[in-house]
Amino acid sequence: MHNPFHTETRTIRVSQVQKGLGAKITALLDWMQDAAYTHSNSLIIFSTDRLLKRNMSWVLMRKLIRIFNLPFLGQKIHLTTYPSSINRYFAFRDFELRDQNDNALVLATTSWAVFDLEKRRIIKTPPDFIRGFSPPKPANLDFMRPRINSLVQPDLAQEIKIRKSDLDLNGHVNHACLADWSLACLPVDLGQNLLLKEMDIVFRSECTMEDNAVFSQGRLEQGSGEDRDLTCLHSLKSKALERELARAVSVWTLPPGDQVSGHEGQLR
Repeated sequence: MHNPFHTETRTIRVSQVQKGLGAKITALLDWMQDAAYTHSNSLIIFSTDRLLKRNMSWVLMRKLIRIFNLPFLGQKIHLTTYPSSINRYFAFRDFELRDQNDNALVLATTSWAVFDLEKRRIIKTPPDFIRGFSPPKPANLDFMRPRINSLVQPDLAQEIKIRKSDLDLNGHVNHACLADWSLACLPVDLGQNLLLKEMDIVFRSECTMEDNAVFSQGRLEQGSGEDRDLTCLHSLKSKALERELARAVSVWTLPPGDQVSGHEGQLR
């Protein structure tokens, strides 16, 4: 395969950071999507433009992102992406964000499916995409959870209105928005005092303007004993059409030196 790896170098800008000067999760997801689009078109076999000519497109089905250190304002980082596997139902693509010393900052693995734009449904991968494919490198991460369980008895909720600017080239809400909206139900103090360590999100239904608004719901579970992590199970549901759009698990950890008990009142 010609050019099996694609690397881009960028410097984190002020518009891409949150309080504390760490990069926003949406900025990282947008960058990964841009790099995946650029690389897939250069490979021809996975070309988005090639699919569009057949009235098809790629849709992201699942994404697992693991954060070791968030890139910070002014930091120069390298993003590398490559296709790691493909079968009759899914194509897999991985991402690595590294600093100038080649230290891993963020790793991610994703699964994609082919979407029929006319019938508005997922179809099998075209055989000519699978034929002759050889992965340049194994996946960075494995989806450790075979599935993400449905959310029962949420204790957090937030309503979000859908805007036209949230739609992408396929006419549905971009996955970076859905990931961000899934986290929207969390208390503000959580995002300010804890660090996002991992997020595993499954995209279950197409979200369009017809959905009108979405409900972001979640339930927090605190680790026991020496486990300093907090886990939240998320569900994103359409208000108008009453269907689940995405479900996710996020894992949050306390910065070194903080005490779990000091956050219990803020998070519940």
